[in-house]
Amino acid sequence: MSKIASPAAQDSPAAAPAGAGLIDPALLAHLRKTVAAVTRPWWQGEVVSANGLIFGVNLGGSRPPLVWCFQGYAEFAALAAALGPDQPLYGLRSGHLVVKPGAKTHLHMAMICAEELLSLGLSGPLFLGGNCQGALLAQKIAQILTAADHPVALLICLNPFLITPYGGRAAFILGRHDTTNPLHRFHDAEALLRERLPLCSLDTIPSEHGSLFSGKILDLWSAILRRRIEAVAGTSPGAGPLWSLCAELAAPAQLVMPARGLCEVPVTLRNSTDQLWAPSRESGLTLGNHWRAPDGSLLQWLDGQQPFTQPLPPGGTFETTLLVRAPEREGEYLLEIDLQQAGVLWLSELGSAPTICRVTVLPPVGGAAG
Repeated sequence: MSKIASPAAQDSPAAAPAGAGLIDPALLAHLRKTVAAVTRPWWQGEVVSANGLIFGVNLGGSRPPLVWCFQGYAEFAALAAALGPDQPLYGLRSGHLVVKPGAKTHLHMAMICAEELLSLGLSGPLFLGGNCQGALLAQKIAQILTAADHPVALLICLNPFLITPYGGRAAFILGRHDTTNPLHRFHDAEALLRERLPLCSLDTIPSEHGSLFSGKILDLWSAILRRRIEAVAGTSPGAGPLWSLCAELAAPAQLVMPARGLCEVPVTLRNSTDQLWAPSRESGLTLGNHWRAPDGSLLQWLDGQQPFTQPLPPGGTFETTLLVRAPEREGEYLLEIDLQQAGVLWLSELGSAPTICRVTVLPPVGGAAG
């Protein structure tokens, strides 16, 4: 079992009293005991973790395992039923209404849960999520695991009421009519979300607070949850695991465009994997582009988008045109063409070099640039 080490006493100039450092052993013990007291007598499922704080159901399912931070057992049972017997689900209890809230408690709860997760010995990508306060706990767990060299493939946050920074891949699902929705509670919250969670997808559902785990709302967001996991795990139709995604792109090395003009750029895409790519509507794979200054600094992230309508077999090529809009002012630019999987990532984020076209932008046809 991997361990997340606390600071060693000998690393400090002088021995500190118990509980005075970053990690408080007494608080850890108290939280373990408190959470166990409200889960073990009531929660159903197989107790699977080292200290008995994580319960598992549908463990024989073939889908990638999902770990979720719940507010109570009723939510655990409801999500397990909605996802079905083929979805292994590991549930743990957030500290909501159980432990005294606060930053120190939050950190120690996350430390406990992170070690419990490591004790499971799960193989393959880790999918971790939670709802409400459980979403915030899941995010802190993900940060701890990542810092300890146990990266999380996808963090799923259902109705978190805060937007806190996270550099990994994330999927937010927010209730459109929920009073705790951060998009409703803060100015420019969506821009803040993009800034603090740069690799985050965003889905909204027509839910109110407290209505997430029953009826059509549960069916709706659990389907979104499954789709987001499948996209990253590579189990969606015609999409291999993203970390094995490989493609070759070709486009003209030099182009000339009028300012603000719409231009068709010829692009050839080759599937360099040994897996069939389904059409864009199923796989989410599309061509797109970014605009950069000659020094590589970003000017515009999203511009053109071009799907492919037919399956692309291993080694197969797809020739098309990508419709882009030139920058507003004349000058020299870099047109960066890349492959994306919608809501998940761009191929270049896996370390593959995008195709770069050097573009000379001339004054607009019929007048000077404004």
